[in-house]
Amino acid sequence: MKYILFLFLFLSLSMVSFAQPDNIKRIMAKQKAGEELTEEEEATFEKWIDDMASGKNTSTGSFGIKPGAKPECPPPKTVPLKLADLTRDSYVAMAKGLLAVYGPKSGDLPGLKSLVETSKKPTDGADMGALFKIAGAGSASVYVTATSAIQKPDDILTANNLGVVLKDMGEYTKALQVLRYADKLKPNIGLVLCNTGWVYREMGYNTEAKLYFDKALKAAPDMASPWLGLGLIAKCEGNMAKAEQCLRKALPDKYSAVGFAAYKKAKESQPPKPDGNSDSPLTKEKGDAGEVSIPEMPVFEQKERTIANKEAVQNYVAGIDAKLQQLMQEYNSTLAVVRRQAEQAMKDPDNAIVFRRDFAKELMMFEDVTQLLFGENSNFGQSVKNGSVLLEQNSKYIEKDLPALMQHQEKMLRLQEQLIKLLEEVAACGGNEFCEKQVEAKIDQNKYESEQEAYQVCLLSKGEMDMSYSNTCKAYKGEYNTLREAVYDYYAFTNPILEKIYSPSFNELENLYRQMFVLTHEKAVQGLGSGLPEMAEKFMELECVEPKPPDPPAPAPDESKLPVKKEKDCPLGNGINLGFGGISFELDCSHVKLSGGEGVLWSVKRDFDKHETTIWGGVGAKGTYGNGNVEGEASVGVEVIIGQGDVIKDVAFTSSVKAGLGGLVEGEVSGRLALEGGASIESNAGFIKPDFPQMPGSE
Repeated sequence: MKYILFLFLFLSLSMVSFAQPDNIKRIMAKQKAGEELTEEEEATFEKWIDDMASGKNTSTGSFGIKPGAKPECPPPKTVPLKLADLTRDSYVAMAKGLLAVYGPKSGDLPGLKSLVETSKKPTDGADMGALFKIAGAGSASVYVTATSAIQKPDDILTANNLGVVLKDMGEYTKALQVLRYADKLKPNIGLVLCNTGWVYREMGYNTEAKLYFDKALKAAPDMASPWLGLGLIAKCEGNMAKAEQCLRKALPDKYSAVGFAAYKKAKESQPPKPDGNSDSPLTKEKGDAGEVSIPEMPVFEQKERTIANKEAVQNYVAGIDAKLQQLMQEYNSTLAVVRRQAEQAMKDPDNAIVFRRDFAKELMMFEDVTQLLFGENSNFGQSVKNGSVLLEQNSKYIEKDLPALMQHQEKMLRLQEQLIKLLEEVAACGGNEFCEKQVEAKIDQNKYESEQEAYQVCLLSKGEMDMSYSNTCKAYKGEYNTLREAVYDYYAFTNPILEKIYSPSFNELENLYRQMFVLTHEKAVQGLGSGLPEMAEKFMELECVEPKPPDPPAPAPDESKLPVKKEKDCPLGNGINLGFGGISFELDCSHVKLSGGEGVLWSVKRDFDKHETTIWGGVGAKGTYGNGNVEGEASVGVEVIIGQGDVIKDVAFTSSVKAGLGGLVEGEVSGRLALEGGASIESNAGFIKPDFPQMPGSE
């Protein structure tokens, strides 16, 4: 649109030379000569226009509308607005001031001056300003319109146009003053009253805006713009019923994207009728939908059947993407044709193939049908809501299982820690087979309990996957069924509407838009079902096998039932007991023991049956040794027991050890402090088993 309007402006006003770059001058000269532009030239020229209108062209300055998006609902104001009314002289003075302010901002002040100076009528500036305003060149629009205001201060249309462009630049106070001046020039003109209402509306004075919109409708009942303003205000005030009513009257004659967006919100906010039906569209004419249809993807409640169709589902979704891409290319190509036709119609309307018309009523009817069939309150919209509820249940189901899952995981961690300790116990058995089997039985029980926890986690996960699959499948089926019905009705209702858009290229453009709209919804619905094959696969792959409990540990042997080992005759008889000097010696088939000491009492005993060596040493001891008669006493002593593999099994401190006659340090023992044996004792005790025959105190 910017390209068309600027091109028309420059060609129809004798090609006044602006300060364009050389390549832009060449393009414009080529157009004036009637030569066809290349795609690259069209793109270059359109970009230059966009840069000028948006203020991005830093070499020429700001040329566009005042930046900043206007709020959908301006903050309401109630403080009375006091304005000085303009006289003819003050109106002209304001216009001259606008020349000084907006001329330098236009981006090409010399070109604008030349353009105005070569115009034929005093009001040409206002007409050019309207084109500049539509193209988005706000500063240029104010400048050229102000020149007409100075030359023709009594022209009401010039004053009206100046008020509108000032409003778009955010100069609300000046815009009101100018429009009220226009109303004084010729009172009760619907156009001026309506524009005044729009200024008040954008300032937030809704009461005054509604007053002027109502005045405009009384003066010009056929105007659509006042209804649009009243509808937008009603929507912002929360009166959705009135908003829908007003916008429904406005949009068929004045199509507005902002207005229709508000209309949709207002319509969606209305409670559904008792019979469940929404309002009928603006057109009740329903034609033949033709052979339109939407294929259903091969997904089923039975997961095995869905898995078997995984490749078909993937191909179908990929086909939608390819079709959308193709339609987008066709749409852009057709749009270029429509633009060229509109350009030709503006340049030479008498010989144009088509003439300019916005088809506002047809577009409104088209959008109304779209909203009826695909909006929030439509059957399709309700199925989307129901599908969302089903999918939310998946999350709630998982959330419900979360505490149990955490408990199972925490127990699995505790069992893992216990397993580590059990493995340490196996090492501490020192090769004792019975000890190892007892600990291994504990390990088997630990593993069984861990597998039970994992099994419970698996069951919970599989239940969640089954629920997710089922709900997703139901959501897809529900949305697909309503989409299929909506698409059929969509074509049936919109075919008669598109037949009224008799401009061939524009008609084709709307047809392509309709196809893209339907295909986009189809992609969203089919995308919901496209994940079902993978969900089914993961469900089938996850197997939960309940573990079997371990065999009970072998019981400890009952010594009472064991056969009594027949003692072999000891070749040593009753053994050998000798005493000589300070040393006593005892030897039989079960053990060997030496003891003795002067000032230090000690003993070493080797048990052949238990495979243990006991070493005892004491200080402060005293005694008489010889001939097997030993008297001894030790106030402090240490006893060490060494098992198989030279592993220290126990360490104990003793005190008050006494030995009787005829014995070897095997009298009464009192006041013992025992320490727990194990790996830590072995690594830190620092005891070393003495070699034979060298013993403590032998020096």
